[in-house]
Amino acid sequence: MRERKYELLLAAVIASRATSFIFSKMVLACMDTFNLLAVRFLIAFALMAILFFKRLRHIGKCEIISGAAIGFLYFLVMSNELTALKTMDSSTVSLLENCSIIFVPLFGSVMRRKLPSRETVLCAFIAILGVFCLTAQIGKLTVGML
Repeated sequence: MRERKYELLLAAVIASRATSFIFSKMVLACMDTFNLLAVRFLIAFALMAILFFKRLRHIGKCEIISGAAIGFLYFLVMSNELTALKTMDSSTVSLLENCSIIFVPLFGSVMRRKLPSRETVLCAFIAILGVFCLTAQIGKLTVGML
């Protein structure tokens, strides 16, 4: 029963993430990329500051530096995502971003310093080939796809 709850939660996260591309594309029609990022990050910071106010009072220099580094990397990812949404369909951006299901097992193998199984490599290759066939139409490889 517990595993079923986790699967439903994961499905809900994937569904909400996929629909966020559509809403982001709609908002990008009237806002610039970095203005949208600023609004998103400020709202997220305000909500987190309210929810975790007691814990924020006790953070140290190390946590601030680590949080800033992760925040900067997240900013880079989100700015690239929104730039891609400006140049491509939201379905293509969603497909390309969800390629993480391919790379997570491969990066996990690298971190464990153990070669991935043949099945993992074969499945990753087939998935990457499929994504390439779906997105790279002849002569239409755009900056957003990269």
